[in-house]
Amino acid sequence: MGDNKDWRVELTKAGAELQELLSEGMPAGNPDEWVRRLEDKLGHLSRALTRFSSDCDLGLYDDCIELAPRLVPQVKKIRSEQVQLQASVRHQIQRLHTDELDSSLHRSMTDIVHKVGQLNHRAVDLVYSAYDTDLGGPG
Repeated sequence: MGDNKDWRVELTKAGAELQELLSEGMPAGNPDEWVRRLEDKLGHLSRALTRFSSDCDLGLYDDCIELAPRLVPQVKKIRSEQVQLQASVRHQIQRLHTDELDSSLHRSMTDIVHKVGQLNHRAVDLVYSAYDTDLGGPG
């Protein structure tokens, strides 16, 4: 199954760090420093999502499908969500340099944090469902 603990921890940490910065809010006096920190947190989240995708695509999902073929639709959905979320993070990074910083940016970032949490939970549930499948035997 590989060491899936690392991607769970990294993805959770990246989402929490972004949420923490968003809760601080943009300071009135020095928004440039806050934007720089926000860009760093988004970069960390993007790297965590890439690692999550790589680790899962390097056999974890295939193992899940092999153990429980009924999980194919869930695997496809998670893979699709990974791609969409990664694109959303990249868009937000670009947006930091092109758009006016307003409340819609904060809402978009909060939405990303929420989606990261959901994706992480669904992926963990998927792995659990695959490996908890009754493979037969006594009883």
